[in-house]
Amino acid sequence: MQKLTHPLICLLLVCTLQSCEFSCSVGGKKDEVKGTAVVKDGTRIYNDIQLTANGLKLEKAYLVFKDGTAMPEGNLVDFTQPVSVKLIVEDGWVNEKGKVFLGAAEKITAEDGTVLLDEKDLFSGQYDDGIDASDAASIGISANITLKKDMPPTTFTVAFRVWDKKGDGYVEGSYKLYSKK
Repeated sequence: MQKLTHPLICLLLVCTLQSCEFSCSVGGKKDEVKGTAVVKDGTRIYNDIQLTANGLKLEKAYLVFKDGTAMPEGNLVDFTQPVSVKLIVEDGWVNEKGKVFLGAAEKITAEDGTVLLDEKDLFSGQYDDGIDASDAASIGISANITLKKDMPPTTFTVAFRVWDKKGDGYVEGSYKLYSKK
C-alpha cells in the first residue's frame, strides 16, 4: 500500500499566539502504537481520543508524530512537528469498482475558544475519481501547530470527521494536545 500524502489544504493563520496548518493522507503503513488502549465497540482507542463511528468497523485510532513516533500518553507536545490522528478502518466504506469516495474535515480550537482552523472538506476537489479501496483502510489527518516563543502552556482541541460520500459510514472524534513548558 503506497502512502499518498498531499497537502490538500495548507492554510496558515497567523494570530497573536500561534499558527496552524493541516492535511490529510490515505494509505500507508500502520505505525507503532504505545500506551493503554480503551476498547469501544471493538476499536482500540489511544491518546484519550473521543470517537464515534457509524457503519464502519475500526481496528484502532491513535496519535503519531510526522516521523511515525507514537504520541506518548498524556498528549504533551512540544509542537516541533505535526501530529496526526490515524484511523485504521477494517470495513464499511462503500466500494465502487475498487474505489472509495471520502470526505474529511478538521477543526482546531484554542483553549480560549478561538477557532484557529475550520476546514469543512479536505478532500473537496481532490480524488474526484475516488481513492483505492485498499488505501481507505488507513486515514491520517494532521495538525501542525506552531507556538510563538515564550507562550505559556496551553491546550488545543482538534476535532475531525471522515465520511463516505457514497454511503452512510462515518467516524468523528476529537482529542486534546497540551503544550510543554
